[in-house]
Amino acid sequence: MPTLADLARQAGIIGAGGAGFPTHVKLASAVNTVIVNGAECEPLMCGDLHMMETRAGDIVGTLKKITAEISGRTGAQVRGVIGVKTKYEGAVKSFQHLAAKHGVSVLELDNVYPAGDEHYLVFEATGRAVPEGGIPLDVGVVVINVGTMALIADAVNGNPVTERIVTLGGAVENPKVASIPIGTAFSEIIPRLNVRIDDYVILVNGPMMGRVTEDLNEVVTKTTGGLFVLPKDHSHVMRMTRPLSTEIRIGKSACEVCRYCTDFCPRYLLGHRLEPHKIMRVINYDRDLDSDTITSAWLCCECGLCDLWSCPMSLSPRVIYREFKRRLKEAGIKNPHRRAGLTQDFYRPFRGVPADRLMRRLGLGEYDIKPPFDPSPWPVSSVRIPLGQHIGAAAIPVVKQGEKVAKGQLIGEIPEGKLGARYHASISGEVTAINKSHIEISGQ
Repeated sequence: MPTLADLARQAGIIGAGGAGFPTHVKLASAVNTVIVNGAECEPLMCGDLHMMETRAGDIVGTLKKITAEISGRTGAQVRGVIGVKTKYEGAVKSFQHLAAKHGVSVLELDNVYPAGDEHYLVFEATGRAVPEGGIPLDVGVVVINVGTMALIADAVNGNPVTERIVTLGGAVENPKVASIPIGTAFSEIIPRLNVRIDDYVILVNGPMMGRVTEDLNEVVTKTTGGLFVLPKDHSHVMRMTRPLSTEIRIGKSACEVCRYCTDFCPRYLLGHRLEPHKIMRVINYDRDLDSDTITSAWLCCECGLCDLWSCPMSLSPRVIYREFKRRLKEAGIKNPHRRAGLTQDFYRPFRGVPADRLMRRLGLGEYDIKPPFDPSPWPVSSVRIPLGQHIGAAAIPVVKQGEKVAKGQLIGEIPEGKLGARYHASISGEVTAINKSHIEISGQ
């Protein structure tokens, strides 16, 4: 009988929360706690909320199956926890009712950013701090997004990953949450939303850790959670697209060394030796040039709080850390920071950032809504399915150009002995192009 890990591998499930780690690896691990992440970390996105409101039974039932399977494999009792924001009242009530029946618990979270961060959630649920440079597995925990849980439930019923729940919003007439075939080009999505402005960009995956693009040829992947239309001259867009040279020039003239960036850094508050104000002193004043300050860049999760919330001058330690990480990687310098047994900062419980205030600070309050779910099928003429949407080695095509494929058919396999994920046709049609990076299918 196949295990849940086997089914997840066969279905091509990767983390729906955004990181894209192959889920079958998590399900095969030996842990004492499984946490379901329903905090929906990125503001503006509502896909996880839709899942929680409509598939609470699948999510709780799948969590119970996972804990039972791990318990049977390890011989130890495994705890199941569902982390969900108190503001999601309907989801909380559904989870509490079901949790009592299945022997799992519900952890209510404040509406703060970054409540959905794995390190934050692990500490809230267990009191354990993930070591520097570590992952939840290091403290006996696996964290799985609610969307991923729904995909595991689908896999149990024999359904592979072919679509993605995406929040579509911003400056449009028809904001919605929709299930879109993997590989659908943005050009087949955005015009259907009735954009209200002429000169716009697309914010992909949220305002904090997302990115901006003008390329409508980009496609929806298994990790695409949101697409938001924003004016090209919006202050937040200009902030996100500011070049590194500008960041350095402004930093040299405006940094007050106030250390607010450090005081609100979620990793610092959990005890990690990460102090963003020091990396600014390296750039601006050639101070703190010790190796620990520079290599601490590896500890930055790029949540965006230092630049988008904390800094009174809107400077960006995050961008500086990102550049240092790039250069350290090029130089072959790995993360030396591995401290464990960390102690949280005294002020940590008081420094969660209210998500609604954060959106107003960024000038995005008018787009912070709960759009309706559109259950109708999303017809597309063709799809371009990338074979490397996950962490690990790219999948190997197992179909040929000109071949007819059906929706759900396997088209990309994991390379032998590698960490990876499978891919399946998201529409029925003909394979029109294949290369090492993607497979194109034209619809019937």
